[in-house]
This record gives sequence, structure tokens and C-alpha cells, in this order.
Amino acid sequence: MANELNQVAIAKVKSWMAANDKSIQWLADQIEVSKALMGHILSGERQFLPKRMVQVAGVMEITIEELLTPEQVEKKEYTLSLRGKADSRIAKRHLNILLNAIQNSRQLEKEHVKVER
Repeated sequence: MANELNQVAIAKVKSWMAANDKSIQWLADQIEVSKALMGHILSGERQFLPKRMVQVAGVMEITIEELLTPEQVEKKEYTLSLRGKADSRIAKRHLNILLNAIQNSRQLEKEHVKVER
């Protein structure tokens, strides 16, 4: 688990550094460590200790939780399984209402993703 968290944090730091045009030397200077140590941390050769994570998160102006949360959460498609028959008029209408609600929900999710970008 700790190794996985290290990888998430390292990936976030590298991504942030690239987006903000910052160097390893700059980041090392900000948290008062050597460039070599920062390089070893970002290459995974050294453990990204919680103390350093807090310092780096502060430089990035994010919380430690944001630093340790993966960028992309695996999305799973919805699955709908029905048993029996919808042979009455009321059952068919309820099924159509359910399908429309699912379609509306998916459309809202797509719109939400567009707004976030």
C-alpha cells in the first residue's frame, strides 16, 4: 500500500512540475533538501516519507489527501439485470421510466465531465 501511495504521489508531483515548468532543483530548494535526494525520491529509489509529502503538498498548494489520491478513478459501466417479464402495461411503463432515468443520469455525468475540463 505504501509503495502504491508513493507512486501516486510521485506521479502527481512530476505532472505538477511539468505543468508549472518547475525543475527538481527548484522543488528541492523549496523544501530545503538536496537535488540528489529529490531526484531519488521522484525516481522511486528513495522512500517518499510523509514529512516530505507534506512539504511538497504545501509547495504545490494542495492537501496531502489530494497528493495521495489517484488522478483517474477507474470508471465502471452500469449493468442492469431484470428477471421475469414486463408483460403488463404498468410494468412496461415503469421499465421505460427506469430506462429514461438511467439515460438522463448518464447524460448528466457526461455534461459534468465537460464542465470540469
